[in-house]
Amino acid sequence: NQLNYFSNSKFTLKFKVFHHLENNKVIMPDKKTKKSPRKVSKDSGKFLKDKIKVLKNELLKQSEETQRISDKNIRLLAEFDNYKRRTQEERINLLKYGGKKLAKSILPILDDLHRTLEIGGKTKARTILEGIELIMSKLDKTLEEQGIVVFDSVGQDFDPELHEALMSEKSDKGDNVILREFEKGYKYDDKILRHAKVVVSKS
Repeated sequence: NQLNYFSNSKFTLKFKVFHHLENNKVIMPDKKTKKSPRKVSKDSGKFLKDKIKVLKNELLKQSEETQRISDKNIRLLAEFDNYKRRTQEERINLLKYGGKKLAKSILPILDDLHRTLEIGGKTKARTILEGIELIMSKLDKTLEEQGIVVFDSVGQDFDPELHEALMSEKSDKGDNVILREFEKGYKYDDKILRHAKVVVSKS
């Protein structure tokens, strides 16, 4: 009886296991079955060729753009070198001939001064004064043509960028107002050529 019990129990266990596997549809793979290699379709091959073609075109465009930028940089460097050379030549010419040009333009004014001095003893003082004023006007015009201009200071506030104070005087105009000029100030191309030497007020 005990032997029959174990036999029946063994059969019952096998039946339950089989019934469970059957109901849950668990299928064991066949050991003899091998996975077939994945085949590359014709569409996949065409996609890869198209992708490679696109990448080649992009690479070609990048190469052309790089060459264009390189050529542009070479041209810019050449232009900059030419600019430096031209600027250096202009600076040398300015130093070499600039003073000569200014001196030549002043010579006629010096001639006028000499003529005025020569006739000074034969004419009245008023006539000499008018001649000198005419010469000064001519000189100012000549200097202005060369970029040299005089600037007024009297009545202006003192500016250390433009003026040099030689002394101060008491005045009811307030502090640091220019009362007189000892020497006029000049600019050359908007840069200070000579500071005006002045007297300033103080309260």
